[in-house]
Amino acid sequence: MAGFTNSYDKSWEWKEWNTDPSTRTSVAPYDRYVPFSGTVGTSAVDILNIHAGPYYELDQGGSAGTTTSWELATSGSPGINQITNPSIENATISEFTADGSAISRTTGAPHLGSAELTANPANSAAKEGFYVTTTSIAGGGSDLNQNTDKWIVASGMVRGASASGDAVMQITDSSGTALVTGTAVSLTTSYQRVSVAYNIPSGTTPATYRVKFCSNTQHNINMLWDCLMWDVRNDSSIIDYIDGSLAGGNGYEWEGTANLSRSRHLSPIGVIRGISIRNTHASQVLYVAFDCTAEASTAAIKLTGNDTTEHNWFHSTHPLDFRKNVSVYGSGSSTGYEGVIWGTSFPVG
Repeated sequence: MAGFTNSYDKSWEWKEWNTDPSTRTSVAPYDRYVPFSGTVGTSAVDILNIHAGPYYELDQGGSAGTTTSWELATSGSPGINQITNPSIENATISEFTADGSAISRTTGAPHLGSAELTANPANSAAKEGFYVTTTSIAGGGSDLNQNTDKWIVASGMVRGASASGDAVMQITDSSGTALVTGTAVSLTTSYQRVSVAYNIPSGTTPATYRVKFCSNTQHNINMLWDCLMWDVRNDSSIIDYIDGSLAGGNGYEWEGTANLSRSRHLSPIGVIRGISIRNTHASQVLYVAFDCTAEASTAAIKLTGNDTTEHNWFHSTHPLDFRKNVSVYGSGSSTGYEGVIWGTSFPVG
């Protein structure tokens, strides 16, 4: 998408990001979709599972039952990643300022995409790494449409060049004085998530802050950072990583140039309004059910495994209204399926 629609400065105004923020699903446009494909055996799995809690699970294909968690609209998960090159995919790293370390874009072991930001501590002191400078942010209560809390919330993925040393995140003032330090992790050769949150006191005059990614104690082990993020929110919840290239169809978008601008996550599907699904197996039967668990009975839609007939696919021609899940079950192992689900973003539950 070429630029955000509506206001994109305040994560707590996520409902206004939608095409029609009405809570009446009968008139809301079907502006969310989830393409899917995969295989299932004789144990039912959910293609899409919408929970009345903080996550829904999406089967993105591959082995049966393999799911990835995504946040629901009601969890506060819609948000903005203020870092413009969050996965270091662009060669431009000027938004990151070295602080007691040398930093460089490397491509040896990324967590996401093709690159990571490597920080080589000078081994002169603790808290060596790099930081990004925020925009000017006022304290809580300064905006008419928000409550009295305002938080800087930040996170990143980090690993070591070797299983030694440590890493942590901080929020500092504009001169580098630490305001809050997150929980440190011991570095391994696998990525770990670190995070930090700072509550800006109510009435604080507008100021810039530093979000710092650094060592916790003094050491000289290279730290590899990826999936970097910060946002201003109404609470301290650490939400999942956002960038505009994630999960097509689930409302991720760049404000401008990909990997060189802010990005946003819109609220995902909260109401299933339609589905098109096809059984791709030559002979086995696929059973499909909504808001329950599929089984080989009349309680499920039966799709036969024969591409030469019209009985191997289902396409809803009238609006559906399901709020929980789409479940599939196969009459044998590796029963294939593919299709797309569409719907509205909310309400959920």
